[in-house]
Amino acid sequence: MALKAGDRVRINSRSVTAEDEKTGLYYSYFGGLTGTVDTIYRDGSVCVNVDLESLSAEARDRHLEMQEAERKKWLDGLSAEVRNRLTPEQKQLALSYKVLVSSNDLEPIEGGKPRSDKKAAKQPADSTEDAAASAKKGPARAPGPKQARDEDGPPPHRPSAEELARAEEEYLKSLRDRP
Repeated sequence: MALKAGDRVRINSRSVTAEDEKTGLYYSYFGGLTGTVDTIYRDGSVCVNVDLESLSAEARDRHLEMQEAERKKWLDGLSAEVRNRLTPEQKQLALSYKVLVSSNDLEPIEGGKPRSDKKAAKQPADSTEDAAASAKKGPARAPGPKQARDEDGPPPHRPSAEELARAEEEYLKSLRDRP
């Protein structure tokens, strides 16, 4: 099965194995959750953005409580002037619920078209002109989920702790040597 970012998937229900406990890629409560593939990693693990509707009632309630607490914390951190200028839509905060699972535990959902949010799911398929117009009016967003870097070549060099310490030492020395 060749998954790609945006595919709708369901996490298979099965019993937890010793390998699962070691890797942390599967827990019993993952079984049956549905969502959208966010990122695919080379090691075969997949980040899935879980549909809140597929969570158990307790997990969904806890997630929504945390979301509301974060929203209040964020709004309280803004000045009154900035807070008053925000529209009701801008004052909303939606936290995603993501899990990391093995690609072997995923099955594609039939007819699983990528879904961004409830509004997009409610729009008729032939309203492409309306969708394009509203996309132009919307706020700028970061690029969508990324695929594994197989075709891009090797990942960029990541400095080791020793290299970082050496670079920091050189930088601090250059600051001290300034006239």
